[in-house]
Amino acid sequence: MGTANIILIITGIIVVLFGIGAFLNPNLTRWINAPGGPKIKSIVAIVVGIIPLVIGYTIEIFG
Repeated sequence: MGTANIILIITGIIVVLFGIGAFLNPNLTRWINAPGGPKIKSIVAIVVGIIPLVIGYTIEIFG
């Protein structure tokens, strides 16, 4: 697992945790730049965080 994969995994974890925190505390959704209400914004953050997690675990980047 290369350095790029580890960075993708850590970034994905941070964004997913931020999305979960925004789902529990709607005041955090002010920092999420997506249209819609607080629940939609937090779900968008969780989905966007899962994408780099999947890429980091499945695709080997830079050998």
